[in-house]
Amino acid sequence: MVDAWLLYFRYNRHHPTNHSTNKEIIGPTLRTIYLPFTALFAMVCVLHSTVLFLLGHSFTEAYFVEVYLGNFALSILFLWGLLAAFNRYSHNVAWLYMLLSAVKFTLFFFLLWPVFKQDGQVTILEKTSFLTPYFTGLFLETRILISKLNKI
Repeated sequence: MVDAWLLYFRYNRHHPTNHSTNKEIIGPTLRTIYLPFTALFAMVCVLHSTVLFLLGHSFTEAYFVEVYLGNFALSILFLWGLLAAFNRYSHNVAWLYMLLSAVKFTLFFFLLWPVFKQDGQVTILEKTSFLTPYFTGLFLETRILISKLNKI
């Protein structure tokens, strides 16, 4: 005679709705990841633009809008890629994060550094117009990835 407990355990162990997988734990959603990421990034942008306004700088001096949009687009794209990689390569996601961060910084040196150096010097305004959104994206990506890695 088969024990009822063994049948229950066997059925529930293999039944798809009764156990969590990486996809269920880590599955990114618009409401829990991307909207808060966008809201926090926008808050930093508004705060930074308010400081620039109060100091009497224009947004065109250091390519403020272009740098923020570029950093935001790359951050969202890379975050999407990193979260998609969790389903298959959760053990290598830290290496992928470091690689994508290096790609983002390399793109800065190829695309923005020559523009910033046109007048022969890089001002503190130009440095902060790049570094503020860059570090904002890195910080938010890191926080999201840490929370996802803690759930594995």
